[in-house]
Amino acid sequence: MNKEVIVPIVTLGLLLACSTIMMSISHMFMNHILAGYGSVTVAASGVAGKVSMVVSMTAMGLCMGLQPAVSYSCGSGELKRMYQIIRNLGIMTVIAGSLMTAGCLLGKGSLVAAFIKHEEVIALGEKMVVASMLMGPFYGLYQLCTTFLQSTGKASYATVVALLDKGLIYLPVLFGLNALSGLNGVIYTAPLTDMLSLLAGAVLCFKWNKKLSGSFNCQSS
Repeated sequence: MNKEVIVPIVTLGLLLACSTIMMSISHMFMNHILAGYGSVTVAASGVAGKVSMVVSMTAMGLCMGLQPAVSYSCGSGELKRMYQIIRNLGIMTVIAGSLMTAGCLLGKGSLVAAFIKHEEVIALGEKMVVASMLMGPFYGLYQLCTTFLQSTGKASYATVVALLDKGLIYLPVLFGLNALSGLNGVIYTAPLTDMLSLLAGAVLCFKWNKKLSGSFNCQSS
């Protein structure tokens, strides 16, 4: 029971807990808004969400799988190796995201129909799938931002980035687009949120990387 060991572990672990809680809260508000547009809309959104998870969970799995390698390289001071891993991981997520996005878009009708046999739900579900996949090829880069910050010990930035698309950006965009464009605005909430989250995450990563690189340079000198 060592404070120097326990505090960093719990701090980084809270990232996932906070992310899960915020995601549940966001889904609650989302479903409340969708319910106002009818049960067909709620059903279509649920199906489209399941399809888009194919891309998001793949990206998350890749990043989580290589997180120990990034963390080990950073901890041992091998920044060149760490950057190589991050670069290769970024390329992997874009390629995998692009291929899976293309597959989901091409087979969107069959994928939606696999969950439910209702013409209205299928038609609206296909539209929602297209919208949710607009940032599919680049969603892995957003996950990579969280992985980099978490692996290099910047828990505060990692927590902020992880919560961006779960609520910090998502909820304001959701309510704003719903007020401006109604259901069409709600449908395009996810891709706009992903784009803004990626931009914000990249800014925080570059800011932390500059400080991290400077710290290692000072140590080596």
